[in-house]
Amino acid sequence: MAKGTSSYNDFNTLMQQLQNKQVAPVYLLQGEEYRMLEQLLTKIEEVVLDESTKSFNYHLFYGKETTSTDILNVARRFPMTAEKQLVVYKEAQYCRAPDDMLEYLNNPVPSTVLVWYHPGKKIASNRKIAKAFTTAGVVFNADAVSEKQVIPVVTQYIKDAGYDIEPKPLHMLVENSGGAFSVILKELDKVFHNVDKGSKIRLEHIERYVGINKNYNIFSLQNALAKKQRVKAIEILNFFTANINNHPVPLMVGALFSYFRKVATVQSLRGRTDKEIMTLVGISFYHIGEYREASRNFEGRKIVKVIEALNDCDLKFKGIKESAGGHAAIFEETILKILAL
Repeated sequence: MAKGTSSYNDFNTLMQQLQNKQVAPVYLLQGEEYRMLEQLLTKIEEVVLDESTKSFNYHLFYGKETTSTDILNVARRFPMTAEKQLVVYKEAQYCRAPDDMLEYLNNPVPSTVLVWYHPGKKIASNRKIAKAFTTAGVVFNADAVSEKQVIPVVTQYIKDAGYDIEPKPLHMLVENSGGAFSVILKELDKVFHNVDKGSKIRLEHIERYVGINKNYNIFSLQNALAKKQRVKAIEILNFFTANINNHPVPLMVGALFSYFRKVATVQSLRGRTDKEIMTLVGISFYHIGEYREASRNFEGRKIVKVIEALNDCDLKFKGIKESAGGHAAIFEETILKILAL
């Protein structure tokens, strides 16, 4: 199963278990897709805690400012006027001595639910602490949803939430979020909050609630670049640079990098049918013509130079390479380089 798909399936299974009040004494929540981790933590809090006794039985700790002893002292207590207490350790990747938890994990207190919240890089599976978490309770790995799987996984997420979505707003949402699954989920929360369950999400919903301009968005910029429509691309670029605080350069560069990497893959599949390309690259029928046109317009060394320009932009934004201008200037320089090819 593709990387990312299995983590979303596991996420659904775990959410259903919690919904059915099946609560483990220990949870290790780790991995890159922070939005899934946040939703699981919120669900655990909802199921374990009673609002009337929450102030007594909810204990939250953070990273470097907490020692294992602090957590152990609280975890071994009994809850006050409730069946269970919840102990959450956020930023657990900064724990100085995680192995101090081994004895507790071998014999967790039944009336305590301990959540070890470890975003980012996962604990190596061969470490004693990782094996202890697996034995003590539930380990959820929020693996990054791969670029190829983003569209089908997001589509399934929307369906699971009780909605449907049209192809164009789906792709606009994904492209505008740089294909980052957690960012997409965060944006969808805004839509779900404003659109009745059971509805079909349309372009106007994405424009209104996510804040994507109908004419000036990363989706439109990609299309203009693919077709080498210089005037249109510069018009969109000017809008972005004039509103740079609302259009983070890392997200835009990430979206463009993902887009042109797919264009390069389409070039390598010359001679294949549309259906084969759609399956292998992970693009929809709605966009196949555009990708084919982009692959023709950026043939040979041109596509390599596009990738180099985007990588150079990323390095300048991060301060790894020197740049004379700010974010808007760096992005403008990059787009003009691409248009000049």
